[in-house]
Amino acid sequence: MVEIPTFAAWMEANQAQEFPNEATAWAVYNDRVYRGMQALFAHPEVAENRQEAAVAEIAAVAFLESAFGAAWVKEKFPLADRREELGPWVQQARQRQELARRVFEFQSERWFDEFLSYTKTNDVASAIFEADVLQTLMRMPAGIARVTESGVKGQDFDILLNLAYIGDVPVEVKYKQDDTPFSEATVRNTVKGAVKQLPRGQVGWLFIHVPTAWVRPGRSDEYHEVLYEALRQTSRVGVVFTAVDKPFHDQEAGEIRHRRSWDLYKDDGASQELWEAALLLRDLLVKRWDFFPPRAPF
Repeated sequence: MVEIPTFAAWMEANQAQEFPNEATAWAVYNDRVYRGMQALFAHPEVAENRQEAAVAEIAAVAFLESAFGAAWVKEKFPLADRREELGPWVQQARQRQELARRVFEFQSERWFDEFLSYTKTNDVASAIFEADVLQTLMRMPAGIARVTESGVKGQDFDILLNLAYIGDVPVEVKYKQDDTPFSEATVRNTVKGAVKQLPRGQVGWLFIHVPTAWVRPGRSDEYHEVLYEALRQTSRVGVVFTAVDKPFHDQEAGEIRHRRSWDLYKDDGASQELWEAALLLRDLLVKRWDFFPPRAPF
């Protein structure tokens, strides 16, 4: 049986060690979990039968249960372990593991408890995408803060990004469910809803996740035309990052995986500095460079 305690639980159990600061404690905790997982992967039975992926999934589930409780995990991912045939369980199993990784990686952040509370009470797919955006922004040489939900228009955006030479950039995140059909009205309403949550007098970034079913020849031009129409009377959004997850068969792993593609749209209100920062982020994503963020060991 695999057990991975949360950082908070581990700290409580190791108070006697009197770490000089939380950063040191996190480094020790992260190293011990990493070494424990490496030992599991190196076990002869696991290595000989190429069961590393199965062990990683078991560890991810165990950690999620430590963070949220077994009942919550079962409620949110009811299909993940029903594997009699290839079907909806694939997506839920992937979501479960991705959420576990993000929760693990965010434990040392000041806004972790708030992120945990948000995830407990919101749609899982939406929470995972916001977590992905947070992790994505952590690749940047910038300060990251998650904004407390206020319900006040213009102050209810999701993330505050502080970029050198630019300053604060408010970030709003929108997730469209996979069964959402494409229409100009859907895109327009999504963008306008995001605009209302961003502050006046500032130019921000908007991240949108769109369903794979929206991908069609020529759809990019149509999509950009709708973005232009939705943004032409506001200056609150300078750049729109659109994420599309395209499924493919990973023959080496023997699994269905998703490869994320990013589409960038620059509004006329974006400064050259803000656009160059967006291009830098896209370049980091394409090259998969991420020097600073922690990495879950499962």
